[in-house]
Amino acid sequence: MKKLILSFLPIFILSSQVFAIAGFGLNLNKSMYSVAESTSSLKVETVEVATITQHAFDNGLGIGGYLYIDAIPMVDLDIEGSLIISPYKFSFNNDALTSIDKQQFGWVDASGYITLQKKLLKLSIPFLAKAKLTAGAGVNSHSSTPMVDQKMMETVMGGAGNLESGTLDTDELIKYLKDNKVSSTGFHIQAGLQFKLLMLDSFLFYRQVIADDVIPGAKGFGSLNLRLGMGF
Repeated sequence: MKKLILSFLPIFILSSQVFAIAGFGLNLNKSMYSVAESTSSLKVETVEVATITQHAFDNGLGIGGYLYIDAIPMVDLDIEGSLIISPYKFSFNNDALTSIDKQQFGWVDASGYITLQKKLLKLSIPFLAKAKLTAGAGVNSHSSTPMVDQKMMETVMGGAGNLESGTLDTDELIKYLKDNKVSSTGFHIQAGLQFKLLMLDSFLFYRQVIADDVIPGAKGFGSLNLRLGMGF
């Protein structure tokens, strides 16, 4: 048994040393925000022909991947891509009594993050486990789907003249979402804990995003992130 342990010891040492260079894996997050309910009139020229209600929704679940490089002096480089999905409902009524009551819809944000991180505190068990507290800041970019509004309804119902009596065209809706993505950039700060066990890697951290137009009516949002991956 002693010989077996000694034979694997160099591998554990090498893994621990090489593990500090880089890592990659799965990122899961819960984004924290709140969008209030709103109702607006849809008009043809100055005549109101319909109303649309965007019902309130909050928070969203995200999934993505990350890559970090821990071989740069003083700081670590972290790159992440993420997709956040938040379902919500909308209602539509027009003068022809066409009614859509609380139709399920969804808001989606595809985002990318580049972060420089600094180690604040580091603990280790030789050859086996490491833990460190980190803080960082960086830039981010977002591409999200537009919210339901008059322009969208005109497009998916075949024009403004059809708001009063038309029906929704699903194919046009999909095309509209693709062609009218909302783009935004911003910056963020984050802090959390990283824990390593041999080649296994995990992170738990909070991130605050400051960016206009990502969340409707807000200048940013927070997120709690859990990562599971490997180092090499």
